[in-house]
Amino acid sequence: MSWVDTIKESLPDYAKDTRLNLDAVINRSSLDVTEANACALAAAMATGNGKLVTFIQSSLQDAAERDAALTASSLMGMNNVWYPYVEMVGGALEGIPPQLRMNSIASHGGTTKLRFEAYSLSASIVGKCHFCVKAHFDTLENEGYSIDQLRDIGSIASTINSVAKVLNS
Repeated sequence: MSWVDTIKESLPDYAKDTRLNLDAVINRSSLDVTEANACALAAAMATGNGKLVTFIQSSLQDAAERDAALTASSLMGMNNVWYPYVEMVGGALEGIPPQLRMNSIASHGGTTKLRFEAYSLSASIVGKCHFCVKAHFDTLENEGYSIDQLRDIGSIASTINSVAKVLNS
């Protein structure tokens, strides 16, 4: 049984739309199966729901993609706070390096640059950092991702966020 089926069975009736969306956004995504699942993993980690992370992580056979999704989400956990913080303080920190280690960005967490961008976008959507969302979206769009693929990354992140909230309640 796939992680999607396991999670769907655990969602209550009031979350029927979330249950149906979960199946659709993962199993009928314009992204390939590995990328869709890794985007879901990055989003799940960004929600902070450890059980959901464990379910999705166990289904990713490609260890490099699993690790890259977790790396992207970990880094976005910092960036999704840092950049809004800079904006909130009214520019006093504009242009000042954050002094936060982010070396894994250079290696793309062990995957391709574009997949790492997709995982970072998924985590940043959950993290609600409009700076990061815009940067990763623009990079992917400029590098040839279709509007359907970009929509699907957003749909995956949104649905995983909903699943995490339902499971937490």
